Amino acid sequence: MDPIDEIVKSLQPHQSKAQILLEVEDEGKTLERALGILETNGVQSIECDFIRKGDSSFVLFHLSTNDIKGAALNLTEARFARLKGVDSIKGVRPRNR
Repeated sequence: MDPIDEIVKSLQPHQSKAQILLEVEDEGKTLERALGILETNGVQSIECDFIRKGDSSFVLFHLSTNDIKGAALNLTEARFARLKGVDSIKGVRPRNR
């Protein structure tokens, strides 16, 4: 299984924060660039953690549920291709049956 998929599968939705997992090649430069893109586009209160899985490195961003769609779009437009999002528990809407 792909390391990014393994990590996303193991993540638990946060009570109030959305999460974006981003694969990075150079932790410092990639993190600085990604944070700059997010802050320029109005994403606030960003927390992050580094995760290593085998030879791969990832940054897990914790941000407002209101910002996840725009943040994912901004990062994708900036050519960050390896990312996955997880909504918060309160952001998950029940399915109609």
